[in-house]
Amino acid sequence: MTLVIGVLKFFLCVITVLVALDHSTHAAGFRKHRPTLVQEYLTTPSTESPAAAEQRHQLVAARRKGPLIMAHRGATAFAPENTLEAYAAAMDHGADGCEIDIRRTADGVLVLFHDETLDRITEGFGTLDSITFRELESLRPQTAHGRPQAGLVPTFAALLDLARERIMLLHLDLKVPGIEDEVARLLDAADAWDHVVFVNETNAARLRQHPKLRLLRYKAPGLYEWRHDIDPDAVARALDQPGDMILVDDPRVAAMVLGRKLYSPMPFSKVFRLTARPESQQQLSQSNCFVPMTLVRELQESFAESRPQDLLRLIEFSPGTREGGLAEPIAHNSDELARRTVKRAWAAQQIAIRGLRSDSAIARLERLVRFPSWHTNDCYTALDGAAAARALGKLRATSSARCLIQACQHQLAFGSLAEDSATNIAHAVGQHRLVLAAVQALSDLKCAQAKRFLKHCVDAEPNRPSSPSPMLFKEATLALMRQKVTWDEIAALARHQNPAVRGTAILECIDHPGEERLQGLRNAAPWALALTRKR
Repeated sequence: MTLVIGVLKFFLCVITVLVALDHSTHAAGFRKHRPTLVQEYLTTPSTESPAAAEQRHQLVAARRKGPLIMAHRGATAFAPENTLEAYAAAMDHGADGCEIDIRRTADGVLVLFHDETLDRITEGFGTLDSITFRELESLRPQTAHGRPQAGLVPTFAALLDLARERIMLLHLDLKVPGIEDEVARLLDAADAWDHVVFVNETNAARLRQHPKLRLLRYKAPGLYEWRHDIDPDAVARALDQPGDMILVDDPRVAAMVLGRKLYSPMPFSKVFRLTARPESQQQLSQSNCFVPMTLVRELQESFAESRPQDLLRLIEFSPGTREGGLAEPIAHNSDELARRTVKRAWAAQQIAIRGLRSDSAIARLERLVRFPSWHTNDCYTALDGAAAARALGKLRATSSARCLIQACQHQLAFGSLAEDSATNIAHAVGQHRLVLAAVQALSDLKCAQAKRFLKHCVDAEPNRPSSPSPMLFKEATLALMRQKVTWDEIAALARHQNPAVRGTAILECIDHPGEERLQGLRNAAPWALALTRKR
């Protein structure tokens, strides 16, 4: 009997150990996949002791003496734009502060998000102010060049906590009217008025007159647009100008020119609590306006277990407009066209997510790229064509390279329309949306045809009607560098006469090095090897 009891105890111990190991494995897995910085964002700044506040104000006053390096939307080479990760990285790599974009969700939460619409950096559709904070948190990021374009979207209150912790100066860009009072209330709650060094004039006339503000001056226009921030001579010339600060996308070159330590990481709080819950979605669903994400939820439920043919049917019919042309002015049918456009965009997205790489799917996606929906509301114009272009890239449909190239050529050649009407503005937005998506899709298609076209794009003469914008020059450079390129081709990009191409190529070589890239950089811009690389 004693022997039996001993055996039973032994097996009980073994089972206990195995269960403990299983729990620890699951816990390790959870820790591995949880967000690195936050679990939930707060909507009210945390409290601070008087002594800590006094010390912080002294450090802010010392930092404001300048010269200041302000990072546009954070250090976007290290993390997606307008995220706490990007702001923290900017401060780690020599910046004094960051420019931030402020918008308001449907339930009234101030968040940091640049675009009016969701589709450039997330897989959502419609405007940011049409969805709740919780819905915004749940959106998957859009990917481009193999990288996520969005992260967890911070609240303005969470940013103020980080700013206080890192002694971060702030350039505020209020993207919508009617939020000045809430911005001021949160600055009061955080006791952070002295952190603010600049406020854009649009949507902030009263805020700019606030007696607690002490605004500073920029030395030069933003260096980030054409990547002059990756040119030591251009940065030095800007720093020599009258004023207090410069605005860059990446702070590393400016920090190097100023002789600062190139990498000085600081720890900060890992978890932010949510101290005021936003209203529930049920309270907000009574509006009669068309909300794209409400339609998306309905589609997700209806097509949860659908067959591939069901998704293909959603993109089977295209609008009856001529290729690349303007739609006729929309009146009573505007919402119906918007609904059809969102359905097609969602279906194209789902085809890519589910990997439905059939000849029929590719043919229909290509047709949608050639014949997108043109709407008078820029929220919807060419939305389905752009989603189809991205889907072709994600499906690695190299046979579609020609279709994507033709879409880019057609839209760039079409140019901007002279009359500054709402319809023409919407059309210009659609052109940019479609070309951006097509270039990013070509980044995923590794073939000679894509490489030739992307090289043609980066070599185009800037500032001509049919030339890419600075943003598209950067995107084309990133896409080209994902093709099979030799070290001498990389060197040519790193010494390119177009600063947008040159700066983008240099940073790619630093942050995503390989044998060919480092050899090209040593040949074309050896000074850049001193920059700290992405960690």
